[in-house]
Amino acid sequence: MSRRTTPFTGNLGDVDLRLLRLFATVAEAGGFTAAEAELQVGLSTISKQLKALETRLGVSLCRRGRSGFALTDQGRLVLTEVRQLLGAIDGFRERMNNIHTEIAGELNLGVIDTLVTDPNFRLPHILAAAKRRAPRVQVNISVDPPNLLEKAVVEERLHAAIVSVRQRLQGLHYRFLYAEQNNLYCAETHPLYRYCPGDVPVEMLMDCEVVGRSYAEQDEARQLASGLVRTATANDVEGVAMLVLTGRYIGYLPDHYVRATRFALPLRPVLPERFGYAVEFELATRARAPTSPSALNFLSELAREYSVVMGV
Repeated sequence: MSRRTTPFTGNLGDVDLRLLRLFATVAEAGGFTAAEAELQVGLSTISKQLKALETRLGVSLCRRGRSGFALTDQGRLVLTEVRQLLGAIDGFRERMNNIHTEIAGELNLGVIDTLVTDPNFRLPHILAAAKRRAPRVQVNISVDPPNLLEKAVVEERLHAAIVSVRQRLQGLHYRFLYAEQNNLYCAETHPLYRYCPGDVPVEMLMDCEVVGRSYAEQDEARQLASGLVRTATANDVEGVAMLVLTGRYIGYLPDHYVRATRFALPLRPVLPERFGYAVEFELATRARAPTSPSALNFLSELAREYSVVMGV
């Protein structure tokens, strides 16, 4: 049994780590000759460095000679400890690298209401892909009318927003994503319901009260230019639907929202060929502001999903 001549101080330097890696490579390769190609050093150098490690540790690590290479009992114990040490060091190095390369921080997004029922609205899929690439990012979603979302993007409170564009704001960049079909709807208890969708008498239509979205006043007014006027407003689709369900109003709702929602009363479109129109949805981002890594990750996934060019 070998006798320990010099106690190990326990203070490891770069030279010690290189020698420990050499020993692990030789032991796992099964000998000096087998490790020579991997280490890219000659047999004499391997032998000298292994001897230096044995001296440093004060133990005999292996037997080598005509009978072949074999670890000593102490060598096997040391190899176990070396593997754990080197694994910890490699893990530490990887974690330190991740501090510089891993995407973290917040992703602040804005959307208008009731988009989730539209099959063209693929934000959940996009966010799932973005989170797979950057699991440490905290996602914050704001649901507001388009004008408030655009203002938040301008003021850098949001990284991006998906909005139906009415008036493009200076300082923002817009990219078309998809279109949503909207129609004028009435509920089962409304006098027009029995005539819908296509046989509505004009004189009855002119007597109807209309509820509109406050942020879409110009768009809806253009569609209702035939004489219909709004007598009520709501700042989101849910509010419009609520008033339509009273049976006293007709109002614009997205087709996908009506198809997907279990209302208390059935709804029908009112003269869809005359009053139906498409709403375009676009991604709004700041035109020239720096973009955070979390936002760039999200935008790259959105660009891939919608086949849009993200360059300004």
